[in-house]
Amino acid sequence: MAGRRILRGLAFASVVALAAAPELRAAVPDGFRELAPGVLTVIPPDVSTDDTIQRGDILEITRGLADTAWTPKRDSVGGTLVERAKDRIYPRDVWCLEFAYKPPRHIDIDLPGRDLTMRRKRVQYLLYRVKNTGGRRSAAPVADPAAFARETYEGPVRFLPHFVLESVEGLAHPEGSIHYRGYLDRVIPEAIEPIRRREGVAGRLHDSASMVETELAPGEERWGVAVWTDIDPRIDFFSIFVRGLTNAVRWRSDPDVAIGADERPGVGTEHALESLRLDFWRHGDEVSFEEEEVSVGHAGLLERMAIGVRVLEALGRPTLTKAKAREGLEQTGLSWRDLLVPAVPFEALDRDVPHSLGPLVRVVERLAAIKEPTARGAVVRDLLGDHGIEWIEDLSRALAAPVDDVRAAERGAALARVGVTPDDLTAKPLDGLARVITAIDQKESNAVRRAEAVAFFGAAADRLEALAKELSLTRALVVLDDLGLDQRRLAAAGPRAAFDALAAAVDAEPDPAKRARILLGLLGAEGPTIYATATAVDEGIDHAWVFRYEIDEDPDQAAVAAGGRPAAE
Repeated sequence: MAGRRILRGLAFASVVALAAAPELRAAVPDGFRELAPGVLTVIPPDVSTDDTIQRGDILEITRGLADTAWTPKRDSVGGTLVERAKDRIYPRDVWCLEFAYKPPRHIDIDLPGRDLTMRRKRVQYLLYRVKNTGGRRSAAPVADPAAFARETYEGPVRFLPHFVLESVEGLAHPEGSIHYRGYLDRVIPEAIEPIRRREGVAGRLHDSASMVETELAPGEERWGVAVWTDIDPRIDFFSIFVRGLTNAVRWRSDPDVAIGADERPGVGTEHALESLRLDFWRHGDEVSFEEEEVSVGHAGLLERMAIGVRVLEALGRPTLTKAKAREGLEQTGLSWRDLLVPAVPFEALDRDVPHSLGPLVRVVERLAAIKEPTARGAVVRDLLGDHGIEWIEDLSRALAAPVDDVRAAERGAALARVGVTPDDLTAKPLDGLARVITAIDQKESNAVRRAEAVAFFGAAADRLEALAKELSLTRALVVLDDLGLDQRRLAAAGPRAAFDALAAAVDAEPDPAKRARILLGLLGAEGPTIYATATAVDEGIDHAWVFRYEIDEDPDQAAVAAGGRPAAE
């Protein structure tokens, strides 16, 4: 769990660095009250470069003309129209505004009703500031069109604000259940002046209608407010999605759409504009919505993200390694349950407890029982991917291949300690390898185990942990397959969405013992404890940049694609 401590340190260090950076504490413009430190949360623009260069097929050609594809006899296949329409590069300029906000608050004001009479009404609002800090583009050098370099540029930007306050919560019986609540930002002119006076904004305070009147010049700041009314008072956990802060867009191809000659362009492509998500939770009962009770929650966030990353990493293995997890495991005569390891208790998480190599030992023993070397290689390739054979061969070679005198003495002493002779390695190399791995697995700490692995394998010692990790991902992939999750949709989502989808499947298992086995299969020895921490408290984070495919028809799939929240209607 040293990685967890490092991640926590990095997270808190990033927050401290942002708060202390002089360049982020710019002078307050005239007409605005200077706020106390920490009151205003500043979210820097998303400066990732993956949105300036995107790749995709021209579906109208690759699918629409697929039936007319032909194989040239003299030219290369890559020169045909269909092949040239695949994996095309789409560079574009991308800008992103800096966004700063105060936590959501409420104010009671008099508003006209449908009968034109004034009534006291509670209004929730989010005070924010936007700043045009420029954009980025990817330019290709003339000498090497494939080598793109990032450049920055300045230009006016028109901010078209779109705020949605959303919540997905379940309420206890007999209240019924809230599956989704979504509230669009409203334009309420009567609310602007009371909010402006309360917040001490001396300059103009814009609503979503007036914000679009003029463009933001480079370096210009502008204050605005998003307003909501009639929010369900039972909501405790909610997110505010802000769209319009950037023109970054992504698209995905719908594999189920058949594109014909008469279809309109783009019929097989779904687009999503990047949004900023702000997550909050509040204390209190279901009557009040007090601003002093609204908090940014983060309990369990690190664990949720770690689990989501693990799920996405497992789903990505077949593409990266060409492995066939289930087929490979079945050929060894093992199931994923045969590769489980004992759970690590909570009090041992932060100790130097090495991960078990027992599953790797069992696999190597089953491989040793396969007499035909050709068949053995096919099993390893299916189980661990293209590099599995190479890694096992590296370990076997490191135990028996000729080495210099110093290395030979170190290796010989290590082999003697476990009772393995050179003749054993020559006659049954995989049996000997299994015995060596078993001896290493019995060491009490990672440091001691690492030293022993180096004594046996020298420079190839890293292959041991690589194989163990690959095997654990194989096991996780088979577990995910057994859970029946939509792996295609899940692989396209982020870690938060991956965790939410997994949690729904895990929680649907009524047997606690089976749930524990599922978590051990997915996450290893720490799985049940980490999952319990991740789900102990519903959490929110300060912000996340997400892409929401709002045309998903299935609400559950929409939730996965939207980073764990259904798309706004």
